[in-house]
Amino acid sequence: MADASDVAISATIIFLIGFAVLGAPVLLLGGVVFLVGRRLGSGWSTTSSPTARLRTPTRQPGEVRRSLAILRTWDTDFSVALLDDFAYALYAEAHTARGTGALDRLAPYLGPSARATLARQGQRPVSAVIVGAMRYTAFDPNANEGNAVRLTIEFESCYTETAGPGTSQSYYAMETWHFIRSRVARSRPPDRIRVWTCPSCGAPLDRIMGSTCTYCQRVVDGGAFDWTVDSIVVNERSARPPILTGTTEEQGTELPTVFDPHVQEALGSLQHKDPTFSQEALFARINMIFHTMQTAWSSLAWDTARPYLTDNLFQTNSYWISAYRAQKLRNITEKARIVHIEIVRLESDRFFDALTVRLHATGLDYTLRDTDGALVGGSRTQERPYTEYWTVVRSAERQGAARGTASCPNCGAPMNITMAALCQHCGVKVNSGEFDWVLSRIEQDEVYGG
Repeated sequence: MADASDVAISATIIFLIGFAVLGAPVLLLGGVVFLVGRRLGSGWSTTSSPTARLRTPTRQPGEVRRSLAILRTWDTDFSVALLDDFAYALYAEAHTARGTGALDRLAPYLGPSARATLARQGQRPVSAVIVGAMRYTAFDPNANEGNAVRLTIEFESCYTETAGPGTSQSYYAMETWHFIRSRVARSRPPDRIRVWTCPSCGAPLDRIMGSTCTYCQRVVDGGAFDWTVDSIVVNERSARPPILTGTTEEQGTELPTVFDPHVQEALGSLQHKDPTFSQEALFARINMIFHTMQTAWSSLAWDTARPYLTDNLFQTNSYWISAYRAQKLRNITEKARIVHIEIVRLESDRFFDALTVRLHATGLDYTLRDTDGALVGGSRTQERPYTEYWTVVRSAERQGAARGTASCPNCGAPMNITMAALCQHCGVKVNSGEFDWVLSRIEQDEVYGG
């Protein structure tokens, strides 16, 4: 049977923010089960990691996340949603650069200590970088005598390294990244989040010599103009080949729902800004997205889910489709349905409204071997209840009730898109969140911090 680490995928960098189908690929090491996701692409189980069990954070991730809002008092463009995207992108870019020996190219974003830590992991081509979980664990808005802010982010990830022709190895990693940024630095606009240029003037990175941009003649490291990783701690790194068969027990389903203490106030503000906002219509759209994803996954017609998922989320699960195909397996979900939805968090900034719900669902989940139809995981008869936290995003400028039908959110024509998710009728990018709510993030119960 082919190892999923040998799967050739078109996207080198994939960000794992989750996916709600019921299949359960796992990683096995020394008899201990490590989840790649209870459902496909849904993230690592921190409860299964010996390292994770030893951690005792001084502040809960949800509390740290909420405290970031203070940045908007002097940086009106700051967006937690965009910071999420930036951190995911930089993590993948850094490990890819490590594999090609190009870490110095990212000097404006990775300090000397951070680059040295990454370099010690070896220079072998890195592909399929998947972030399974990301947690904000510490934040100091008054660092360096009030001249800077410091932020600590913990990543759980997997990636593949290639040692030679036909020789590759998948790794699980848990890393703690310490960021710093000057208080006078300002946030990037959404269209620049994944653009790696001089953070001062936008010149190409090849114009950076040491820590100085030869175009604008400014020292651009140390967080002077953008977030810079000051140091990295590798808490764990171990070789673990992915296994797509077997059955794992749900974790966290019975945990109490984690509500942001300000969620009702935030909902009231959204309702005031957009009187046409309707929870009923939003839930109908979430149901439509859920059922579209289940059908797309089981039929391997994954492109049909693209209009409702951000590009990152879509590409992540394209990876898992490829992995199952490579191992000649098919994960099937039947009778999948949502039984309850709770709104737990709403974050609004200049660019986006990001609304998180806890989704309670159930359904049949099993995996078949294509060659003979044998059942190799799950059950054809016993339904599997589960819960997850879904985050949907929409432009902060958009108003109106959510659409619960498969139609273009801009022109209303039947959904028919190009490979770039552009409507064939009006030409807009339908999964950008500019016109309606799209799914951007899914987190498991046991890792969701509020």
